[in-house]
Amino acid sequence: MKGGEAAPLKTTKEPVKKHRLEPYFNFGGRKFFMPKYFDEQKWLEAIQHNDWYLRLSDDYKRLIKQAEESSKEISEEIKEEIYQFFENHLEKGDITLGKKGPNWDEERKPIDTIVIHHTKNPHGITWQRLSAMQLVRLYATYYASPYYEKEKHIKGEAIFSNHFKNSHQIFYAYHWLIRMDGSAERLLNDNEVGWQVGNWEVNCRSVAICLDNDFENSSPSDLVISSVAKLIKEKYPQVGLEKIVGHREVNPKTICPGDEFLTGWKLKIISALK
Repeated sequence: MKGGEAAPLKTTKEPVKKHRLEPYFNFGGRKFFMPKYFDEQKWLEAIQHNDWYLRLSDDYKRLIKQAEESSKEISEEIKEEIYQFFENHLEKGDITLGKKGPNWDEERKPIDTIVIHHTKNPHGITWQRLSAMQLVRLYATYYASPYYEKEKHIKGEAIFSNHFKNSHQIFYAYHWLIRMDGSAERLLNDNEVGWQVGNWEVNCRSVAICLDNDFENSSPSDLVISSVAKLIKEKYPQVGLEKIVGHREVNPKTICPGDEFLTGWKLKIISALK
């Protein structure tokens, strides 16, 4: 890549916790989680077992189908309940996870690709929420139905990511999260494989940069675009411009990071790196 020295990258340590809808009720000055779309007691019993993701599979599929067929408000409520449940119990440490398992990072390759994502959520998402979401959507899904022959044996075993933060397992798939103020938050380390694009070969040699907002039908600000370019220039100067891609360019099943990426703000990122 060509260009002058980039300004030092602004980083942030901890986001403000912010969610759209919270399935809580107040009693005696205390907040209680009370989902209305699934049987919480059943789920509490299930997460005591290694194969909780198999025990809850039918419920999860039913809820996702219901969310897809419902209004936007109901859809958001359903997903909020699912992810809040797992976020709560990851924080409490009472969901069964593996203490050992496959070393998913042993196939890590030299980084030659940058993949751009968006959260498709309101800005301000926390790493705790990302971890809960991607535990369910990525790790649980794969452990329930592993498609590589050599990994068939993991079905029914306790999920193990081999990624940790503050001594707790984490499951988010991104290496960086770009906030709307232009700051960059480190998630996975560069020697860790992010389960990000639905293509293991690309996962093993890429870094995932995720924008903290929903850009399905819009574009990020010039400040955010500049921050992405600075991050790439400072941390990954070895990556060629042709290897800076959107999630949708690797996996045609998604429009991430949005409709305006390919013919709009991707070009701005590339231009800033020349």
